[in-house]
Amino acid sequence: MKFKSNLLKDIISLLSKWGFSKQGLFNNSKGEWYLFSQIVLILLHLIPPYPEIKQIPFSIHTLCIILGLGISILGLFIVIKALIDLGENLTPLPYPMNESSLIENNSYKIVRHPIYKGLLYISLGIFIFSLSLIHLSLLILLAYILKIKALKEEERLKIKFPEYKNYINKVPAIIKKLKYLDWRS
Repeated sequence: MKFKSNLLKDIISLLSKWGFSKQGLFNNSKGEWYLFSQIVLILLHLIPPYPEIKQIPFSIHTLCIILGLGISILGLFIVIKALIDLGENLTPLPYPMNESSLIENNSYKIVRHPIYKGLLYISLGIFIFSLSLIHLSLLILLAYILKIKALKEEERLKIKFPEYKNYINKVPAIIKKLKYLDWRS
């Protein structure tokens, strides 16, 4: 029983370190609703494809499976690398922790939000793999939520790190040359 008690205390401590609070769950003070929307959209990728395409030639279907898996695996590698590169600065909320530092190297030298890039690649891969309109909708909604979350995060990062403004001008947001996901001016 003591193990469960310590585990619960550790989880509460971690959530508190990241900035979660009971009040924030009700008023979205640190972007909690964006995170929960993101989690729901990611979990919805587990639903079966719809509509089910039955008249697709075997070679095209095989190509879509291979391509979709490859893109999703690439996305998974991008997410893992970005998480490692972020280290102790990791928080799931779009609000930097008090003791965080600005990371501009490794994955963050290529794009400002590599975790979001990886998540979108995974979602794109699932859509290609499944050829599902539902999964295409989930990809579009995930891109929308991640952009809003990234913009909110950048507002806070500009306040905490004045040099972030220069970083924004040099480094693409999520996907370079895709205007919706690279909003540099």
